[in-house]
Amino acid sequence: MRDQLEGILRELYEVRDRIKNADELETFRVKFLGRKGILREFAQSFKDATEEEKRTIGNHFNKVKQEVEDTLADLTEKFKKRERVRFDFTYPGKTPLVGYRHLMSLELERVKDIFASLGFSSYGGYEIVTEYENFDSLNIPKNHPARDMWDTLWIDQKEKGEDQTETEKTKYLFRTHTSAYQVKLLKEQGVPLRAIIPGKVFRHEATDRTHDFEFHQIEGLVIDEGANIAELKYVLESFYRAYFGKDLKIRLRPGYFPFVEPGLEVDLGCIFCKGKGCLTCKKTGFIEVAGAGMVHPSVLQESGIDPDSHYGYAFGLGLGRAVMLKYGISDIRLLHSADFRFIEQFR
Repeated sequence: MRDQLEGILRELYEVRDRIKNADELETFRVKFLGRKGILREFAQSFKDATEEEKRTIGNHFNKVKQEVEDTLADLTEKFKKRERVRFDFTYPGKTPLVGYRHLMSLELERVKDIFASLGFSSYGGYEIVTEYENFDSLNIPKNHPARDMWDTLWIDQKEKGEDQTETEKTKYLFRTHTSAYQVKLLKEQGVPLRAIIPGKVFRHEATDRTHDFEFHQIEGLVIDEGANIAELKYVLESFYRAYFGKDLKIRLRPGYFPFVEPGLEVDLGCIFCKGKGCLTCKKTGFIEVAGAGMVHPSVLQESGIDPDSHYGYAFGLGLGRAVMLKYGISDIRLLHSADFRFIEQFR
């Protein structure tokens, strides 16, 4: 039996050196000290020994058992220390993720700064407006195509005002242009006024590389006694030169917008070919970037301003179009995407 105990001790030393984790330690405990473990089985067989054997072998058994228990205690403490979370103040930490502003937000601030240097104040306006603000106040009559359901995102109001007639209901929509704030701004601020109205606008249309159903627009509005088209052209030239950092030409063409008279299409000298003609400008040397014109007399009258004593000009430029030209972005939909591969290029 003494040889059997020596065998148990040798096995203890062999198994002890191979234990690598807490799971293996539990297996060790069950094997030696469990209900059906090696030492329990030896103790059961020890009952049939003589009194002399119990005296001589018993002391050796207790030593082997103590060795097993000490080994178990030492390894348990060892693995507990490994599980403790320790902080090493000398170890380099992980760089925390820090938020950053989106490209469109940065460019919008840049645009505001440029217009501020030209004497313009910046105003907001609601994205959901009334039919009057978006259309009626801007000389856009009831039968104008812009009011069609395919061009305009109307707010569903079926749950409200069911007892009202169609003419009594106030209709709301997502603004189709920042011009919707023109009349309200003039009534609030009065004249003279030199302002820009930046913000998102919404239109019900199919999306492609150059069109989206939502985009940023910068509305410019100047009302004063001496406002004229020459000043309008100067403002636009000054803005685009500052924004692109290049000496660019502006071309004005006749265009139609109900709230200006005369209406103008604004073309920018191609920044890629410098007017020589390329695929981007379709060999014309110019790229259409904005709409503009002299504020229509009916809009001035709607704002409580005498069109015989004050004149004004207005312009609306797409911020997304300008950003695409500046950074060589091929698809306007990327500006509103959540694709980090695109966004992180402009951190």
